[in-house]
Amino acid sequence: MPQCDLYDGTGDPGEHIYQFETNMLLLQVSDAVMCRVFPTILRKAAHAWFKSLQPRSIYSFGQLSILFQKHFVSSRSRRKNPTSLLNIVQEKNESLACFLRRFNAATLEINNLDESVKYTAFFRGLRPTSKFPFSVNKSPPGNMKALLEKANKYIQAEEYLETHRG
Repeated sequence: MPQCDLYDGTGDPGEHIYQFETNMLLLQVSDAVMCRVFPTILRKAAHAWFKSLQPRSIYSFGQLSILFQKHFVSSRSRRKNPTSLLNIVQEKNESLACFLRRFNAATLEINNLDESVKYTAFFRGLRPTSKFPFSVNKSPPGNMKALLEKANKYIQAEEYLETHRG
């Protein structure tokens, strides 16, 4: 049987419903079975909410899904705005590799992110005192892919120097 994460009321309820429905569709179970299985993947606040429902008040999984998502709407994930990337800056002692990981993680939270916005935000977020922005300005890459390739080469060089330092 496919596994489904337990929901405690703190994650995105829509994502949880999607994961649950996908697993149930794979098993080709009925709507009634879905209603009976659903509480087995709830815990803490979510389980308490389910137990508070009036007996025989749910007639379909669709109805249960709507009630569940309405109740836990405040836990829903919110997609970020592209301008939020401008707040991501490389910290004083942060390596380029760590900054790149943080930046990439943030870009995954933005739908339809324009490559030029991504490029600009990444470059603006670099610590101006580091050598990498200077290197980029000497021969600017034409797009984000080329900028990331250059960053990865720079990271490899940094890591090589770090491991071979006396």
